[in-house]
Amino acid sequence: MAAGAVLLGTGCTPQAAEPTSAPSAAPATVPPTAAAPAAAAPASPVPATAAPARVATAVPAVTATAKSAPSAAPASPVPSTAITAGAPARADLMRISPSVSSRVVRTHHSGVWNGDTLSPDVLSQILDASISKLTGLNDAGSAWKALFDPGERIAIKVNTIAGSSAWTHVPLVNAVAARLQANGIPAENIFIYDRTSSELRDAGFRLNPSGPGVRCLATDNKYTATGLVAGHAVKLSNVLLSCDALINMPLVKQHGMAGFSFAMKNHYGTFDQPSNFHYGQEIRHGLAELNALKPIKDKTRLIIGDALTLVLGNNWDNPITSDSLFMSFDPVAHDTLGLKLLSETMTAQGRNPAANLKLAGYYLASGVDVGLGTNDPAHIDFVETKLA
Repeated sequence: MAAGAVLLGTGCTPQAAEPTSAPSAAPATVPPTAAAPAAAAPASPVPATAAPARVATAVPAVTATAKSAPSAAPASPVPSTAITAGAPARADLMRISPSVSSRVVRTHHSGVWNGDTLSPDVLSQILDASISKLTGLNDAGSAWKALFDPGERIAIKVNTIAGSSAWTHVPLVNAVAARLQANGIPAENIFIYDRTSSELRDAGFRLNPSGPGVRCLATDNKYTATGLVAGHAVKLSNVLLSCDALINMPLVKQHGMAGFSFAMKNHYGTFDQPSNFHYGQEIRHGLAELNALKPIKDKTRLIIGDALTLVLGNNWDNPITSDSLFMSFDPVAHDTLGLKLLSETMTAQGRNPAANLKLAGYYLASGVDVGLGTNDPAHIDFVETKLA
């Protein structure tokens, strides 16, 4: 078994793995804008081959301040059914700023890596601890069941873009699929997706568009017209459109044009013209408007930020091993704290994060303006936990 690979069963299986300026005395901050409105045996996961080599570099902690492949016409979503009797209403669990402070959870475990391999058991522990902290439900199973119904089709958006030195980790995606299955979601109702088949394969995912088990498939130019973003007519992935709920699973990455890539920018792999949205108003406002499109905003049920590897360098050539996951319902608050982590990590390496903070600050502020969440630390409830 290659380093980093964890084979949990059949289905979607893994294969193959800035300009620097004087450091600032302290990282710049993103200017806040006014706040806008015991697991069952895993059934069918995602396997891997060679994963990127683990680089043992210290990372500073953030301190608290269908059933078949979708075709041209997307299937109609299954209406949500009632959640578990006695559980809080889903809408109450998922409230964010301005009705309440937006909660962002970051959970660490020093044993998540065993050499170059991720531990499935520890990943499950981190996920369950995180979802309990996020929802306030002591029983993790109840939390998963409150967020996802057995009859729903669940899309999982990963980040596998070509040219990177690391991607959303396959064992982590396996662990999420296993938690969903353990709490009532059939394997065949879970759809792991990204932009192209070649990118998924190169990042270690085995394609499974229609076979038994967890589905894994690419959009591969199958899009449907959805709306306007920064004045441009755009189309969204038929994989997403055919599903009822979405789990966004981005990776912390430095980015030369956006400053930073995490939950919000991960959806550049969900629409049809990402190359046209890397400059000017198309990225400063368009990125937020993309995330505000109804199929993305309304289907997003959970954000799980992969901070097991931090990808630094504008060419994504400087991966740094870390030990945590982020979890939130608010993409703006989630990315605000992810950006803080990137800034602190760059500063610790003697790099100046000022340009990254400035560039990302534009689209985070736009996210507030379109009602996606908050970038104001005063309105973010940050819960950081170390399990071991």
